Amino acid sequence: MHFPGAPTSARLLTSCLLMVIALLTGCALTFGYRHADWLIRWQLDHYLDLSSGQRRDVMTMLQPLLLQHRTEALPQYEHFLKDVQQRVNRGLTREDLEWTYASYDRLRADLFERIAPDGGILLTTVTEQQIRSFEEVLTKEEEKAARRLQKPTLSRLDERARTMLSLAEDWLGPLSREQTARIREWSVALPDTQPAWWQYRQQRHRELLALMRRRPPAGEASQALRAMFVFPDHSAPRVYLDTVKDLRVGLTTMLVGIDRMLTPIQRRKAVATLQKLIDDIHGLHTG
Repeated sequence: MHFPGAPTSARLLTSCLLMVIALLTGCALTFGYRHADWLIRWQLDHYLDLSSGQRRDVMTMLQPLLLQHRTEALPQYEHFLKDVQQRVNRGLTREDLEWTYASYDRLRADLFERIAPDGGILLTTVTEQQIRSFEEVLTKEEEKAARRLQKPTLSRLDERARTMLSLAEDWLGPLSREQTARIREWSVALPDTQPAWWQYRQQRHRELLALMRRRPPAGEASQALRAMFVFPDHSAPRVYLDTVKDLRVGLTTMLVGIDRMLTPIQRRKAVATLQKLIDDIHGLHTG
């Protein structure tokens, strides 16, 4: 059986499944997870221009991975969100946010750990044409990112503030004038993460391409993928690690501050929104 583009499939599978622990709600989550196999195959086509036989192989490979994730990982996500709900209901503390970051890191590492073995096997079958296709797509992505980074920093921060205000309204309902002003202030004060994030992405792109060209045995390839994605802090650029640390400090200040400003109605809305997400994940697990 021929499975192309191992590192790409691992990365894309992870991107799709991580939506589960992102704070998404409603039919978008349910639709995305139930159709994760199709979405991943579609993304692989974008990167590698799969043949019809390769598409069938990818779908065959994804079925047990997604089944295992649904039966083993989704209950962990549900338990995590129930814990978050309880903490939101009683009022968030800085310790709660530290727990949340640590739990997210653990769940993310678990997800990559599940994917790495198959990724290593798939990597051994990559072709030169697929490597070139992958590299061409990455080049286009990097050019697009470079154009985004040319925008003034204040413009990017303003755009992020508008997004955060929209998310806050989705989770809490209508905001007061004071709440809007403070959330915007906290958001703009967060570090500009895009330069550091893209530096990290570029490094991983180079590492993946080098790994694909080197064609190591499956076990060695799996270990390389684990080093990159299960333990990213060991090799990520220092500027990226520092930015993530600063971002979490700023987010903690913002989220605790927002929590202190919530009205009883807004807190009930946040708890109810979390319950909807919990119910969606429970339905995906049992359905």
